[in-house]
Amino acid sequence: MPPRSRLALAALGATAVAAAPAAVMASTYVVRPGDTLTGIALRHGSSVQAIVEANRLGNPGPLRVGQLLEIPDPSRSLPSYVSGSQDLDSYTVVAGDTLWIISRRYGVDPTALARANGLNVNAGLPAGAQIQVPGRLVRVNALLSHVAQQVGLEPALVKAVAWLESGWRQDLVSPTGAVGLMQVEPYTGEWVSQFLAHRALNVRTAEDNVTAGALLLGHLLWMHEGDTGRALAAYYQGDASIGEHGLFLDTQQYQRAVLDLMAPE
Repeated sequence: MPPRSRLALAALGATAVAAAPAAVMASTYVVRPGDTLTGIALRHGSSVQAIVEANRLGNPGPLRVGQLLEIPDPSRSLPSYVSGSQDLDSYTVVAGDTLWIISRRYGVDPTALARANGLNVNAGLPAGAQIQVPGRLVRVNALLSHVAQQVGLEPALVKAVAWLESGWRQDLVSPTGAVGLMQVEPYTGEWVSQFLAHRALNVRTAEDNVTAGALLLGHLLWMHEGDTGRALAAYYQGDASIGEHGLFLDTQQYQRAVLDLMAPE
């Protein structure tokens, strides 16, 4: 990929007041027909592993309808370079709103929304009340973890690359036309679709974008015999350019920045 400008993500911040006193704290989830651990984790901004550990599921088999699961605080799984931000969006209740209606509007699970506000999931909401909605960063964090695990990569690597590339923004398009969270060029997405994914990927949607970028990273790691630094350089600059010009200074800076973000605290 040719060098391109990166944007740093400004910290998000919002404050809100719970709409009503908590009757039951919504820190649990009751399994419904058709639920999977992956689906529950993505809707709550968590990860399968975090839910498995929180519930001591051991070797989890199929979920049981009516099973009660503890959902860990998703903000705890955010990387340190992200978790300094208060990742909440604020919504003002209008007449007729319920937590179920608001949750569908934002694409989050109703129990996750209730938990963020200290409410019973069926609590009444007075018009004008401020509701805190688990924000974009929590949801993106869960997606990055999920896709990384699907393709067999370290989630820390995929998260760090996505942060350097886009600040975890799917709406970002570079001057050269690179798209989304992993800043994938459309022609690169087509190549990944044909040779790595073996299905059509739409890099303008978040999950396919991350899938394309993660599959490309995995391919480059294989090509460079597991050398993360060389794979990162190839992802940023392209092997052909590296062969012709050597590593550019900004490529070296990119390598160091991603590896620094991946380093344990």
